[in-house]
Amino acid sequence: MRLIALLLLLIPIIGHAFEPLNTDDAGTVPKDRNQIEQYYFTTASHGGGTADTVDIITPGEEYFGAGSAKAFPFTYTRGITENLEASLGATYFAIPRGNYSPLSNKVIAFKWRFAEDDQGKWALAIKPSLTLPGSQQQQAHGLDLALPNYGLNLIGSRYWDEVELHLNASYMKSPYNTNYPVGMSSVANRTNILFFSAAPVWTVVKGVRLALDAGITTNPPSSEQYLTSYALLAGIFSVADDLDIGLSYMRSAANMGIVISNSGVSSSRSEIGFTWRFQ
Repeated sequence: MRLIALLLLLIPIIGHAFEPLNTDDAGTVPKDRNQIEQYYFTTASHGGGTADTVDIITPGEEYFGAGSAKAFPFTYTRGITENLEASLGATYFAIPRGNYSPLSNKVIAFKWRFAEDDQGKWALAIKPSLTLPGSQQQQAHGLDLALPNYGLNLIGSRYWDEVELHLNASYMKSPYNTNYPVGMSSVANRTNILFFSAAPVWTVVKGVRLALDAGITTNPPSSEQYLTSYALLAGIFSVADDLDIGLSYMRSAANMGIVISNSGVSSSRSEIGFTWRFQ
C-alpha cells in the first residue's frame, strides 16, 4: 500500500522549475536582474477510498507524508552573468503541521546556459543543486529528508515563433537518515532518482501561454515499481512586462494510462502564484 501512500514522489529534481511547470527551461535571469516566484499549491488523492495518496510535487518540494498538503513554495533568483543565475528556494507548509518547523525543502541552485544559437532558436543549460537537510522530525513526518541531497539537471529548449519546447533529464542523489522513518514508513527508499520530462508551451495571443508538461520519474519506495508518471496543464498570463500569473493542474499515477483515463488510484496538485522580475 505504500504505492498509494506515496504516489508519487514526483520529481525531487533540482531546485524549482519554470513555474508553474515541473519542467525547467534553459533561459536564465539577465545579469544584475532579480526574480521572485511565490506560489501556493494543494494536493488531493483520488480513487483510493480513504487512502492517503499524496502528490509531492514541484521540483525540490518533496512531500513524503500521508494525506494532503497545502504549501507555499518561494524562490529568489539573481542573474550573475548573462548566462548564469543563482537561486535560493524554500517551502512553507501550512498543512501538515506538528512539532517540527513548517519551513522545509531549502534548495541552493545554479543554472548555466552553456550553449545557444545566435538567433535564439535553441539553448542548452545545466543546473546543479543542493537541498539542505531537514530535521529528523521533518523526515519522519514527510516534509524533508534529514541528510543533504544533490543533483544535476540537463535542460534543452527549442524556440519557434509561437511555440517553445523544453526537455529535462536529471539525476538526484537522495539519501536520508535511515535511523528514522520517511513519512512514517519504514520501507527503504531508493536514493538514486532519475527524472525525464517534456513541456511544449504555446503563445496563444500576446501575454497568454498554455503548456502541457509530462514525464516519468523513479518511484522512491524500493518495494514498488521503478517508474511513475505525471501530466500537467498550465496557463501563464503576463499581466505586465515583469509580472506573470501562473496556474496549473497536475495528475500523477503509477502509469500514464491511469493519468489520462482517471480510472485508478492517482493524486493531483493544483497550483497558483506569480513570477515578478525586477532590477
